Amino acid sequence: MRCRASFQRCARSAEIRLKPGSVRGACKSASRMCIAGRAMSACSKPSQDREGCCMSVAPDITAVLNAHREGLLAHASLTSMKRAIAAAAEADIRVELLCILDRGDDLTRAVIKGGLRQDDRLIEVAYGDLGRSRNTAVEEARGAHIAFLDADDFWATSWLVRAHAEATKRADPIVWHPEVCAFFDGTKHILHHVDMESPSYRPVVLMDQNYWTALSFARRSIYLDTPYPPSDIPGGVGFEDWAWNKMTICKGVLHKIVPNTGHVIRRRTFSLSHVTLASQAVPHSMGYLRHLVESRQRSAKSKQR
Repeated sequence: MRCRASFQRCARSAEIRLKPGSVRGACKSASRMCIAGRAMSACSKPSQDREGCCMSVAPDITAVLNAHREGLLAHASLTSMKRAIAAAAEADIRVELLCILDRGDDLTRAVIKGGLRQDDRLIEVAYGDLGRSRNTAVEEARGAHIAFLDADDFWATSWLVRAHAEATKRADPIVWHPEVCAFFDGTKHILHHVDMESPSYRPVVLMDQNYWTALSFARRSIYLDTPYPPSDIPGGVGFEDWAWNKMTICKGVLHKIVPNTGHVIRRRTFSLSHVTLASQAVPHSMGYLRHLVESRQRSAKSKQR
């Protein structure tokens, strides 16, 4: 109930209309919201300054679209990204759009190229590894902050504005996540992200399950300092985002939520997550267990003083 109520509150603020009492309705409505951009794209012929194109100064945010072989699905995701970029421009936030296409097919390439504006960038790689693709995006980014979106998922229009507002309030290293994520298609459920500074956060849980999705927002320096680890699905190593979350925590980075925000995530039957689960792969440990033990020891010593 808490997750459902949270998503309804976030959806209202993020301009996602829900059918009362229906998670399925939430997903479908959010999808329609993004697809509607085909008829009324927020990026059709605005001024270059407002769009963040031809910027003479460094952008505040690099919006990264990670694509593979999503085909026509990439159009709706790209549209939702451009709507968020347009909303950011209204708030005087400069955003550049960078797409990384990893082993893409002709249809996905054509869909993305058809939706990019003059100064948007498309970089093609052949890694077959989402972590390496994200690292390339970080290296190529010009923005002070980075926001990730996968090419079959959706941002709410307010995501960049709200995330940037929270990120610029604090100087300590923080990775920001939406308050809730609605999953649809192959899997239908709502995930309520946990804030590390809330009483509900339990560090040991991260050993067994991932607290946060990969569609994060943070300063570029955080991603540079901690690159995503490579995956080796046949070798039993995957979940680069889960491993990265643990790696950043070991370095003292906080993971927090942006209040009243939500993402919509498509979970296809043959998605990377399903393939990783089917292969029984696990994330890199990256010293997280040692971090937990040492943190508890320091806490115990502090209480004895």
